[in-house]
Amino acid sequence: MSGESFSRDHVGPWLGFLTILLVLLVQCWVFHDGGITALGANVLNMAIIDVLVGYLTYRILVKAFGDKDSVRATAAFLGGWLGITLAGAACGLEIGYSPSFPYGVLVTLPGIVGWHAVLGTIKGLITGLTIQYLRAKSPQLIFSEVGGMG
Repeated sequence: MSGESFSRDHVGPWLGFLTILLVLLVQCWVFHDGGITALGANVLNMAIIDVLVGYLTYRILVKAFGDKDSVRATAAFLGGWLGITLAGAACGLEIGYSPSFPYGVLVTLPGIVGWHAVLGTIKGLITGLTIQYLRAKSPQLIFSEVGGMG
């Protein structure tokens, strides 16, 4: 991050990683959903790939197209959509190449990516609306390419 100011109040990928990791741990240990053996793959796909893709997509689009609210909302939507879709693709590859799964990538990839692309629309809408809300109520939480925070 060359030349960027950074604040502990900044909502960025590191807090996203931590938040998703904690959610996955609770989901695994308390609700027995996903399981301890799938925790590593879930962390890779949801806490790393999804968060990084969403964050980088958002940052690149805002930097390229400006700091307007409509650009930020669209960039957040696309970041949310692309993040979950590519995380689903990673999951499809992991399952498809697993020797324990008999059907292979040609079955897993289209099914998982297709479903996650649909879910990504919902996630994108929620993400875009969240960015709009934060921009209106707590703009200091959102990094601005022009002049740091806010």
